[in-house]
Amino acid sequence: MRTKPAAASPAAAGLAPDARLLACAIDPATVDTIRQFVIARNWRQAEVIEGGLSTARLRLEAAAAPRLLIVDIDDAADPVESLSALGEISPSDMSVIAIGQYNDLSLYRSLMELGITEYLTKPVTVAAIERALLKEERHAPARSEQKEARIVTLIGARGGVGTTTIAAGVAWCLAEFDKQMVSALDLDLHFGNLALSLDLVPGSGLREALEYPTRIDSRLLGAGALAKSERLRILAAEESLLEQPKVAPGAVETILNVLRTDCDFVVVDMPRMLDDVARRILSLANAIIIATDLSLSSARDTMRLAELARAVAPTAQRLVVGNQVGASHRGEVGRSDFERVVGLPLDHVIPFESNVALATASSGAALPAALRNSKASAALRAIAVELSGKEAPAKRRALLPSWLRRSA
Repeated sequence: MRTKPAAASPAAAGLAPDARLLACAIDPATVDTIRQFVIARNWRQAEVIEGGLSTARLRLEAAAAPRLLIVDIDDAADPVESLSALGEISPSDMSVIAIGQYNDLSLYRSLMELGITEYLTKPVTVAAIERALLKEERHAPARSEQKEARIVTLIGARGGVGTTTIAAGVAWCLAEFDKQMVSALDLDLHFGNLALSLDLVPGSGLREALEYPTRIDSRLLGAGALAKSERLRILAAEESLLEQPKVAPGAVETILNVLRTDCDFVVVDMPRMLDDVARRILSLANAIIIATDLSLSSARDTMRLAELARAVAPTAQRLVVGNQVGASHRGEVGRSDFERVVGLPLDHVIPFESNVALATASSGAALPAALRNSKASAALRAIAVELSGKEAPAKRRALLPSWLRRSA
């Protein structure tokens, strides 16, 4: 049964220089023209290589998918069938421009029915590629009109400061009080507790998404998520300590891009390790929450994390949250002393309450759900309010369809 596509994805409309481009062209002249286009657009993440549909498929299977694919179809015996098969492994936000030597109206119509942006006949010019993207812009809403989820990352100044408790609480408040669609992502694949804290059992969905990002779309990612409620979904893993998942290049970014089309907020509970992936996530964040207790050792690392946040995400909202404040057994110093060492004020303070751990563990619920009237819950609610900037409910948006959709 032949597949039938949806309308072309609007992802290429108004593409920024940091959007990813993959171009595969068979002849050197076309390769050179595409490279001129890349230079004219000041595209910083562009890969232009010799090859056709078979080369494009190998790249899509091996690495993070681009936002725009320009592909030469002259190496395919049946270009329509080959592009249709390529669509089965394409992510939801990828647009396609096909190029070839045959000026055939029947072929053109068949390719348009597949949902590609445009089919250009050789010799291809820079102006023709530009016109193809303008066509996409005319038939799709501008990206500025497309609301995307805010990415909120949380990282602890040190272990045990309650970063996961804050992540779960803030995500729950955004979902249940502010009526936002929220996805929470736990990137500690071995020791993450986000799912466990919400009485959920992690599956294999997150690992599969990280290892095979070219297969990701809203439907598959949604199937791998754990539903805490209608508006709150969790993506988490609990991998064997004997195994190290192989995270594909660009996988986390691809996951975030798909989630952003689905949600109002993506809350990321980050492991306390600053590899290249972590730094990239921080650079994509709209808000960075640094969780800390009021110990001197945490003060030092809070200061360092704040400097990192300024460097990699200068426009992101930055919040320093003091957690378990008032717990004398944690070697706590006074708030004024802590703020003087860090050189920053605490934006929010979550007080220590001895019954929090028992209440959340016994109920399998986020803190604001388990102890709604506690001071700690009120503090988490205040953080969510600052992140959302509003109290009014927001309508759920429809999922973004892929450029190729199965149908009977």
